[in-house]
Amino acid sequence: MHILLITPWLTIGGADRVHLDLMRQLTRRGCRFSVVATLPAKHEWRPLFEELTPDVVTLHPTIAPAQQPAFARDLIRSRGIHAVLIGNSQFGYALLPYLRSCCRDVAFLDLLHAVEPRWRDGGYPRLSLDHAAWLDLSITVSRDLRDWMIARGGDPARIEVCYANIDADVWNPALFARAALRRAFGIPPRAPLILVIGRLSSEKRPRLAVRILREVARQGIAFHALIIGDGPERPVLERMLRDPLLLNVRLTGALPEERVREVMAAGDILLLPSAREGIALVLYEAMAMGMVPVVADVGGQRELATPDCGMLIPSSKSEEAAYVAALAGLLRDPARRAAMGAQARRRIVDHFRIDQMGDRMEMLFRRAVERAMGAEHPIPTEGDAARSAVEAIRLARHARDVARLWQVDGYSEDASLSPVRRAVLSVVRSMRQWLRPWYRRLVARDGHPFSRGVVAVRDRVVAWVYAEASGERMERRPPGRRV
Repeated sequence: MHILLITPWLTIGGADRVHLDLMRQLTRRGCRFSVVATLPAKHEWRPLFEELTPDVVTLHPTIAPAQQPAFARDLIRSRGIHAVLIGNSQFGYALLPYLRSCCRDVAFLDLLHAVEPRWRDGGYPRLSLDHAAWLDLSITVSRDLRDWMIARGGDPARIEVCYANIDADVWNPALFARAALRRAFGIPPRAPLILVIGRLSSEKRPRLAVRILREVARQGIAFHALIIGDGPERPVLERMLRDPLLLNVRLTGALPEERVREVMAAGDILLLPSAREGIALVLYEAMAMGMVPVVADVGGQRELATPDCGMLIPSSKSEEAAYVAALAGLLRDPARRAAMGAQARRRIVDHFRIDQMGDRMEMLFRRAVERAMGAEHPIPTEGDAARSAVEAIRLARHARDVARLWQVDGYSEDASLSPVRRAVLSVVRSMRQWLRPWYRRLVARDGHPFSRGVVAVRDRVVAWVYAEASGERMERRPPGRRV
């Protein structure tokens, strides 16, 4: 079976980690992969994907937006693709009716992680429901997300759960010398170590994590903590950590996966007060490493962290106090902490191993392929297919132009802009170093009206600067392109 993965980028993050694990598991079972990344990005993890397949394509800037729908169509045909998997790609959903009309015997699936209530009334799960007529199967990483989709009209027969799971042989504390690692990190032998791991952005609520740690320290309870990650909230956290109560709390920045495993082998408790999650991948990792999770009761987290091995904190006005009480109880009771950590690892080993995920994913993909080959399913009309291609081109063009706004060296098409527009673009780019960090920090405020306003201003600037564009015409059908 040959599978095409359509994903926005190949970069550091939980969704891409799941994609890599999925590819590794199905490759071992005889499947082949092609990968298309749809957005302009650095694609830092491209080498990891290329270890699994040589067939990795990044659409920008190689393929002009007007050619991208036909490029995807011809790639499916030329590679003999059996199944297309959409992984968190708005472009992929937009293009779905067009591809379904052109490739009628190909199975189309999507993989869904979490609800995003402040974007499109649910985010990618909502996009999946809106395009359900053209999908053979939707795969969610939690029962909670499946239930959310069914409650909003999703077909239970076409929505299946497959947990992301973890390689418990790799994420295994027995492989590490805990005492030596703690010495290397400067952690006293008997001091409890709390870890906060994840992107430093508003949906992970790292500021809340620091406030919780400060209140625990105020109670006179001894502990050390490491905050591992990077993102737009980092400057704020650095200021917060100047508090004298937080001398034993350090911000490390982002660390490689191997280093994260070492830190977890030295750690005791995971603190994760996220605003939303599907099931955080770091939760699987921490439990496999024998850590006790103290995490937000959001998404499907309760499906993994049960009361015998973790502590779930529901969202409420008093949640900060609840996190503090949970941490204080664990910090004061080393025996309970050790017993819960051991049970956390047993739960992963018994029920959430990576090979179990691989077996189930293979079964679901084969079921979808059989359904696409044998069942009657709706075929988009010619008008639906044309509108789909046009919308995909619009999204691709917008993504390209947003990237062009910050591109210091410019694009060759910029020469076609009027002198006034080139002057504005030059000013924006000259202020890039000052503007872009603030822009990213404001945009990362996760649905806040101010954040939405910043994005609206950006889009107006992009639309005005590139209004004269570059010679590409929006056509009812994109021209053909062979792969």
